[in-house]
Amino acid sequence: MPLAVMAAVSVLHGTSIPHMTRDVAAIAGIHPLSGALSSLGILAWWSAAAVWLIAALLHRERKSGKAAAFALAAAILSSYLALDDLFQFHEHLAPVYLRVPEKAVIGALGFAVLGWLAWFRGEIGRAHARLLGLSLALLALSALLDVVLERQMARLGHWSFFLEDGFKWLGICAWLSFCAARFRTDFLVRRDS
Repeated sequence: MPLAVMAAVSVLHGTSIPHMTRDVAAIAGIHPLSGALSSLGILAWWSAAAVWLIAALLHRERKSGKAAAFALAAAILSSYLALDDLFQFHEHLAPVYLRVPEKAVIGALGFAVLGWLAWFRGEIGRAHARLLGLSLALLALSALLDVVLERQMARLGHWSFFLEDGFKWLGICAWLSFCAARFRTDFLVRRDS
């Protein structure tokens, strides 16, 4: 499927095939460690998505409908965030190609997360809610620095990126930790009957 999409984009829009198939650092002629923290974050999002998807399938097999839906929704959320980071959806694609402002995309994501929290509050409260709270707080702080306090942060120069991206990285790590802790609690810890 991705190869067919690339071929279609090349034919319809004249986009060069190597620009879609080669490594970004090689295309740009930049150091291979450029964007290393972002790349690690994307890998962590995908790792969480995979674990949540496996958890959803295992819960479904156990006939735990609400837990399966919770894990599936978390897998979808993790996947969206991985794709957003990978393709800069909220920063570039949505504003430029869809004419949807960055703040609107982040606001919609915030409402989606709030809906997820409300819908699955029972599942969330079951185990490791503090890790989830830490993750959401760190990610929200990163978004706040990026979108709301952008002008104030500019005064810090390159340190503004350290703070914004650092909080985001820590939030992603906390999300993956929440995911792993829930998986361990739900499937690996032996329960006495």
